[in-house]
Amino acid sequence: MREFLITRSDGNTIDLHKSKFLDVLKPMSFPSRKVAGKGEHRIEVNGCEISFTYEDPGILIRFEGAGLPDEEEEQIADEIATSITKTTGKKVETTEF
Repeated sequence: MREFLITRSDGNTIDLHKSKFLDVLKPMSFPSRKVAGKGEHRIEVNGCEISFTYEDPGILIRFEGAGLPDEEEEQIADEIATSITKTTGKKVETTEF
């Protein structure tokens, strides 16, 4: 299991309403679909479930099970971070755990 934390560059909390999760918390380069499960939001990409949970100070992305190739997980996390920035107008950073 691999995890990434997306935080705002200025240290404030990411203000992303739940109603926008379906459109914002998804990669642009990979087909995905919403699935049920733990976390505030969960999608599946190529057989891998990805959960999103609000943590202090940001949004935790968790690639569950066997995951995806490292470069795909990094690309997905980066694409979601870009989507959050475009939606909120606030710059974010991605850190791997």
